[in-house]
Amino acid sequence: MLIAVDPGHGGKDPGAVVGDYKEKDINLNVALKLRDILIKKGIDVIMTRDKDETVDLQQRCDIANKAHANYFISIHCNSFKDPSANGTETYAYPGSIDGRNLAQYVQNEIVKTLGTKDRGVKYEKFYVLKYTYMPAILVELAFMSNPDDLKLLLEKDSIFAEAIAVGIEDFLKTKFEEGESAIQKLKAKGIINKVYDAKSYVTWGEFASVIIKLLEGMK
Repeated sequence: MLIAVDPGHGGKDPGAVVGDYKEKDINLNVALKLRDILIKKGIDVIMTRDKDETVDLQQRCDIANKAHANYFISIHCNSFKDPSANGTETYAYPGSIDGRNLAQYVQNEIVKTLGTKDRGVKYEKFYVLKYTYMPAILVELAFMSNPDDLKLLLEKDSIFAEAIAVGIEDFLKTKFEEGESAIQKLKAKGIINKVYDAKSYVTWGEFASVIIKLLEGMK
């Protein structure tokens, strides 16, 4: 399992700026902590940046795509002219079922753990969601323009990272359970005759034998 973690903005692109605080720095702080937590959980991680540097949107997609990452997590902070705006929202690409489900798990965990306002899971055609080959989400942790949210972002960055990691882990457990169930159903129907680990890869020969059995069963 390989997760691409993408700290939004960086280098010459600061993202939102509130007083002395830049979004690019908060994004990176949370992303690096998320990386360390995921690695401790046995999940491989590739970063689109691990320091304050400029990485354009296509480069971010290329890093994840070339590494054949399984999922892509982009970390951002929100900002708005009205300082009363607050809360967490998470985005997935329109029509991406896995992206939508992953976004919901992460969204739920952040809101539950940090107590932020639940602004929901939304679909959007953001560049990094559209041009990554794997299911991808973009997390808007909280509003830098809101004093209470900003305090959370500055003081609870580790907790934001932990919440995202738990959301990812819960999503992956659900995917594993679904895979196990599907394997058992195929075995019961005689389509496969071996015991497979839901996380393992199958050979082309095994895949071809399943297709042949399905085709033969349709005659």
